[in-house]
Amino acid sequence: MNPETDAISDAGALGDPGCMIAAAKSGNELCRLLIHRLSELEADRARVLRHLSHELKTPLAALREGVSLLRDEVVGPLTAEQREVTGILEHNTAVLQCQIEELLNYHATVLDAVVVQRRRVDLRALLEGVVASHRLQLQGQKLSVTIDCHCGQACLDPDKMRVALSNMLSNAIVYSPVGGEIRFAVAPVEGNRLFIDCIDAGPGVAPADIERIFDPFVQGGRRPAAGQHGSGVGLSIVREVAAAQGGRVYLLPTPQGAHFRMELPYEA
Repeated sequence: MNPETDAISDAGALGDPGCMIAAAKSGNELCRLLIHRLSELEADRARVLRHLSHELKTPLAALREGVSLLRDEVVGPLTAEQREVTGILEHNTAVLQCQIEELLNYHATVLDAVVVQRRRVDLRALLEGVVASHRLQLQGQKLSVTIDCHCGQACLDPDKMRVALSNMLSNAIVYSPVGGEIRFAVAPVEGNRLFIDCIDAGPGVAPADIERIFDPFVQGGRRPAAGQHGSGVGLSIVREVAAAQGGRVYLLPTPQGAHFRMELPYEA
């Protein structure tokens, strides 16, 4: 029990103006201290990530250079078995570099997501641009993408939306079977809401993973057939971008594959 705190509380309850002002000032000071402390913690986290990036990238660069020398047989000819091992090493170092970059990009994207710059966006053109940027990955797996857009323009942040849609498409590519189809569907609905759906024909999301699939660094239990593995940050970035614009993203039930929906405020 704190007599001074109790006195302030009692006086405030009785409507004592002086005590109410003191309590308000105390509350404002506490909020200021908490905001300052949170800023310090965020700065510490950013500093740790920068140092971690440096510490990981330096030996990784040496690994990639060494693997490249082996692959090019600079140190001598390779047998078939040695060439196979070299290929595995080259693939794994490339995957590791990609995951490090995705980790750093996630941190930067989350910090940047709170700053929203809305303007009128042609959604079909935006989606077509996102699909075009993934052309090589789509061709590599013989995937097709259809865009079913029933909305012309919407007032959104185009840069943030490009990041979110790119991550939705990347996730669909990773989990789609070779020769499969990915579909985007865009439509305004009642209540000034906009639905952007991304549907694939992959293994879908296991029931045990539904509640946490949008958490950072979470990878579902159902793995893609091709054995590709991401960092598990793509869908969490989608969630951050949607939330920053007053929306949300969630998973819809479907008999096959995965059906993700981004729901956003709609202003034509």
